[in-house]
Amino acid sequence: MSQFNSFYDTLVFKHSKWVLVVVAIMLGSLWPYLDDFRLDTSSDSLVLENDKSLKYFRDVVTKYSGEELLILTYAPKGDLFADETLADIQRLTEELKVLPPVSSVLSIIDVPLTQSPPVTLGELASSTQTLLDERTDRALAKKEFRDSDLYRDLLVSNDYSTTAIAVSLKSNTELSGLLDRRNSLRLQRESSGLTVEQEAQLNALTLEYQAKDDAFKARQSEFIEQVRGIMQPYQANAKLFLGGLPMIVADSVAFINSDFETFGLASLALIVLILAIAFRQLGWVIMPLLTCAVTGYIVVALLGLLNWPISVVSSNFLSLLLIITLSLNIHLIVRYRELATLAPSLDQRSLLSQTVRSKFIACIYTALTTIVAFASLIVSGIRPVIDFGWIMCLGIAVSVATTFIVFPALTVFMKPRQVAANKDVISTVVLDGAQRLHKRGPIVAVFFVAVAAVAAYGMANLTVENRFIDYFKPSTEIYQGMVEIDAKLGGTTPLNIIIDAPKSFFEKPVEEVKPVADQSAPALAGDDDDFFDEFDDEPAQSAANDDDFDEFDEFDEFDELSFDGNSSNGNSSANIVATSYWFNEGGIRKIQAIQKSLDSLEATGKVMSLATTMSVFAGLKNAKPMDNIDLAFMLNVLSDSNKQTLFKPYISDDGNQLHINIRVFETLKGLDRNQLITDIRNLLVEEHGLEQEQVNISGLLVFYNNMLNSLFSSQILTLGTVFIVIFLMFIVLFRSVKLALITIVPNVFSASVVLGIMGVFKIPLDLMTITIAAISVGIAVDNSIHFIDRFKNEMSQRNDPASAIFEATNNVGQAMFYTTIVITAGFLIMVFSNFVPTMYFGVLTALAMITALIANLIMLPMLVAKFKPLS
Repeated sequence: MSQFNSFYDTLVFKHSKWVLVVVAIMLGSLWPYLDDFRLDTSSDSLVLENDKSLKYFRDVVTKYSGEELLILTYAPKGDLFADETLADIQRLTEELKVLPPVSSVLSIIDVPLTQSPPVTLGELASSTQTLLDERTDRALAKKEFRDSDLYRDLLVSNDYSTTAIAVSLKSNTELSGLLDRRNSLRLQRESSGLTVEQEAQLNALTLEYQAKDDAFKARQSEFIEQVRGIMQPYQANAKLFLGGLPMIVADSVAFINSDFETFGLASLALIVLILAIAFRQLGWVIMPLLTCAVTGYIVVALLGLLNWPISVVSSNFLSLLLIITLSLNIHLIVRYRELATLAPSLDQRSLLSQTVRSKFIACIYTALTTIVAFASLIVSGIRPVIDFGWIMCLGIAVSVATTFIVFPALTVFMKPRQVAANKDVISTVVLDGAQRLHKRGPIVAVFFVAVAAVAAYGMANLTVENRFIDYFKPSTEIYQGMVEIDAKLGGTTPLNIIIDAPKSFFEKPVEEVKPVADQSAPALAGDDDDFFDEFDDEPAQSAANDDDFDEFDEFDEFDELSFDGNSSNGNSSANIVATSYWFNEGGIRKIQAIQKSLDSLEATGKVMSLATTMSVFAGLKNAKPMDNIDLAFMLNVLSDSNKQTLFKPYISDDGNQLHINIRVFETLKGLDRNQLITDIRNLLVEEHGLEQEQVNISGLLVFYNNMLNSLFSSQILTLGTVFIVIFLMFIVLFRSVKLALITIVPNVFSASVVLGIMGVFKIPLDLMTITIAAISVGIAVDNSIHFIDRFKNEMSQRNDPASAIFEATNNVGQAMFYTTIVITAGFLIMVFSNFVPTMYFGVLTALAMITALIANLIMLPMLVAKFKPLS
C-alpha cells in the first residue's frame, strides 16, 4: 500500500500539470463519440425484455391494425353540421392529406353513411354515400352519427360538440423489416446461439436500425410540428387538440430534453451559489464542478462509443452522477479544510496527501456499496432498467477515478490554500442541534419508531402507476387532449383482444365441423326471400334473386370466398361461412354477446369488433336477420374496399380468429390496468365459456402493465438482498459484525421512509420513481460509511466514544450537510417540470437526501453511543 501511495503522490501531486494534459487529450479523443449519445424512445425501452406479449403483438395483432394514428379533436364554436364548419373540416383534411407521412385521413365528411337516408345492401355495394353528397339528409346523418355503433363515440361525441379526425401514417416497411430481422437473430441467440458471422450481422443490423429509427423519429417530430402548424389557423373558429402515440412520444422526448436543458442550468446556478456560500472560495466552487463536468463528459462519450442509448428510465443518470461526484468532492474539501485548520504549517502537497489517504478507503467502499444498490436494477428483466443499472455502475467507477485524479490535480494547480473559517452559521446550527438531540435518547427513539411505523404502513400501500395521463400536468396539450378524447370520443389507450377458435375445432375433419355449439338457435335465422328481395330492383344485382342465381353458378363461387378480397388458390375448397368458426350466425351471436359484456365494463370506452360491422348491415334498408346463406351472399357482393374497411380489422381471412379493439378511459380515477386485464380474461372464460388458450390480450396497455408489475416486484423484493450484500461489505470494511449491524439500521430506515412516504401520499411507482429505492440506499450508505470511518479513526486515537461521536458529527456531518443542501436545492428545481415523473424524481431524491442526513446525523450516532461497538 505504501508503494501505491508513493506512486500516487508522485503521479498526481508532483506531475499534476501532466495529469491534466493527459486528461485533456483523453477528453479530446472522446469528443467524436458525443454525437453518438442518444435517447431511445422505441417500444423496446418501455417493455420487459423478451416480452412475449410484445412479440405476439408484432406477429399477430399488427395484421389487424398496423398503422399508427394521430387523432385531431375538433370542437367548433358553432354547429358541427353547419356548412361553414364542414367546409373548415374539409379544408383541414385536405391540408393533412398532402403531408408525405400521411396514408389517409378519415373524418365525418369521408365515412360512408347507410341511414341518411337508409340504403340497401345493393346500394352500399355499388356506391358510397357521404355527408357532403347532395342526396344526404343532414338531419338523418346527424342522427346516424349519434346512434350508429360504428361512429358513436368514435367520430362524433354524443352532444355533437366534438368530432375526431383520424390521420393514418404510412408504415415504415424498411424499419419494420430491419426490426424483424434483428429480433429474429436475438431470439436465435437466446435459444441456440449465433455464429461469429451472425453475431456480426446482428450488430450491424442493430446499428442500422438505430440510425434509421432515430432519423424516422426526427422526421416524425417535424411532421407533428407541421400538423400543429396546419391546426393553428383553425383555432379561431374551433378548439383543436392533437392526440395519438406518435405525438405523445415526440412530446415526452421534448419534455425530457427541455427539462435537461432548463433545469440543468437552474440546478447548476443553485449549486454554484450554495458552494460559494458554504466554502467562500472560488477554487472550492470551480474544482468540484469541473470534476463533475469531466465525469459526465466521459460517461456520455463512453455511452456513445459503446452504442449504449439511454431511455426515459435512465434519462436522469447525469443528475445522479452529479450527486455521487459532488458528495465525494465535498467530503475531500471538508477534510482538506479541517486539516488546513489543524496543521497550518503543512505544505500543499502534504495536506492533499493526507486528505486523500484519510478518505480513499471510505470513498472506495461508498462507491462499491452504491454500485451494489444500483446493480439491483440489473435483475429487473426490463431492458431500459437493466441498462440504467449498468450505466450507473459505469458512471460511479468513472466518478471515483475523476475524484481521485482530476480533483487532486486541480487542487495542486489552483492552490486554494487559505481557510478563513471551517464552519458556517447554518451548518453550525444544524450540527449543534444534532448533538443536543443525541442527549434526548428516549424522545428521539420514540420519534424514529413512530416514523418507522408510518413508513411500514406506507410501504404496505405502495402502488404501481396505472394512469399514463398522470405523467403530464393538466396544462400540457397531452393531458388536455387525453381528457377531451376520453370525455367525448370513447377512450384513449388501445387494448387488443385476439380470440382464436378452440383447438378442438381444428382437430375434427371438415365434414364434422360445427363452428359454434348453438348454431341451430334461430336468433339470426330469417327468410331467405326477404333478404334477397332487396336486390330485385337493383340493376347491377338483378341476377341475385330467389329464382335465378346463375351469376353465382348455384353458389359455387362461395366456395372461394375470403375476407382479403381474393379467391382461394385451391387449398381451401369449402365455403368460409361453413368452414370458419366465427363467421356464421352462431359465431356472430357469440361475438355480439362478448362485445356487450366488454361495453359494460367501467374502464372500457369504445369497443370495436365484428359485431360492430354486423350492426351496420342490420340497419340497412329492408334488412332482415341473416342466416349463413345470407352471410355468404353478402360477402360475395361487397367490394374489396368494403371488406378491407368492415371485416379485415376484426377477423382473419379464414374466419377462425377475432380481433376486438378496445379504447380504455385513461382519465378514469382508480384505473387499475392489471385488474382490468384480469377482469376481461375472467369475463371471457367464465361468462362466455372460452378456453384460456383461446384468449390473448395485448397492446400498449398490457406491455406497460407487465413492465411496471415486474419492476415493482423485482425492485422491492431485491431490496432485502441488497441490504444483505451491503451488510457483508460493512463487516469486511469495519471488521465488526456489531458495528455492521448498527450501520445498516439507518440505511434500512432511510429507504423505508422514502418508500413509505410514497405509499402514504399515494405517489405511484413508475418508470422513474421505481429507482428511488436504489438511490436512497446509495445516498444513505455513503453517509454511514464516512461517519463510521471517522468514528473509528477518532476511537483509535482517544478511545472515548462520546468524543469520537462528537468529532465525527462535527466534521463528517458538515460534509453530509453541505452535500444534502447542494443536491436538495438542485433537485427541487424539478418540481416545475411538465413531465410529472421528473417532478416526482426531483422531490423524492431531495427527500432521500434529507432522510439520509437525519438518519446518519442523529440515529446512527445514538445507536453507536448506546451499543458501544468498539468498547
